[in-house]
Amino acid sequence: MQAEGLFFDGETALEHPVIVRLADGGLAISGATIAPQDWRFDAIAAIDPPHADRPFRLTHVQRPGMRLVLTNPAFMAALLDKAPQLRGGFNPRRAGKAAMWIIGGLAALALTAYLVLQFAPQKLAFMLPDPWRDKIGAQIEAALTGGAKLCENPGGRGALSAVAARLRDGNPDLPPISINVYAIPIMNAFAMPGGRIVITGELIRKAEASEEVAGVLAHELGHVVHRHSEAQLVRATGLQIFIAIATGGGGDTISSLAGLATILRYTRQAEAEADAFALEALENAAIDPLGLKRFFELVLKEQGKSRTGTFGKIESAFATHPGTEDRIKAIRPLPDGIPARPVLNDAQWQALKRICG
Repeated sequence: MQAEGLFFDGETALEHPVIVRLADGGLAISGATIAPQDWRFDAIAAIDPPHADRPFRLTHVQRPGMRLVLTNPAFMAALLDKAPQLRGGFNPRRAGKAAMWIIGGLAALALTAYLVLQFAPQKLAFMLPDPWRDKIGAQIEAALTGGAKLCENPGGRGALSAVAARLRDGNPDLPPISINVYAIPIMNAFAMPGGRIVITGELIRKAEASEEVAGVLAHELGHVVHRHSEAQLVRATGLQIFIAIATGGGGDTISSLAGLATILRYTRQAEAEADAFALEALENAAIDPLGLKRFFELVLKEQGKSRTGTFGKIESAFATHPGTEDRIKAIRPLPDGIPARPVLNDAQWQALKRICG
């Protein structure tokens, strides 16, 4: 089927009489004053919606300056059957292609976000400047312990420093850290950016030996050395940015309870890395690692207990010990030939027990 039409090349104002033939794959356009043209159906776009009483003006999507004007109603109807997108409005075929592009784009964005948030944070954590880490760590500590009493009994502080010194004796390359104890009625400890470690008074109250506190401190040192909290902060901030881009929203990562939980809730891999570091550090310092085992056994007993009040909500948010049973099984005594040395003497231990008064 063919019809007469007018063709404009987009470079001059001249109109070129042409013959337009309806082929299987598109329109074949020929005329005495133009080079033959082949327009695929999917490359044709309507300049105006088709109307029986008006010329039908078409263009080529890759050559938008060109124009083709048709006036033959029968030919126009046949063309619309072949290229229904020219009718305008909803076109299932075109909508399907658009949906595929959108879905593909979202999938690519999600994959990119996953890869960035999964693998980049740990490397970026070691690139953060120390002043920034210290500032963020202080903000997180304040948000985490807001309203809790800082335990500053001099004898208890001295005993806690002695625990840290025993660990450093066998591990001289440990990074600088600051340790604070707060009168929080839950049993836990947290490592934060900038080498900050918080131990709760309840943990010290329930510990039965200084080796348990040393084991917990060694574990938190593992998080500090690997910068797990910095990596989680990068991951949480990146996720927040990703969500903000996707939704137009946002929020304060650090000050929100959910944000703190995201930063301080480590993955199973991170906990395993901290455990491995703790066992090596305890062995280097000749401290009995079974103290850490006893602490984890106590954690296991405490799991599932309901809590009330502000710190109960925090404990629920900061359930940070995945796979506790498997971690207990991985802890072994010191190797033969390495005798354990006491962490604290009796007087120091009693002073540490009284650190919160």
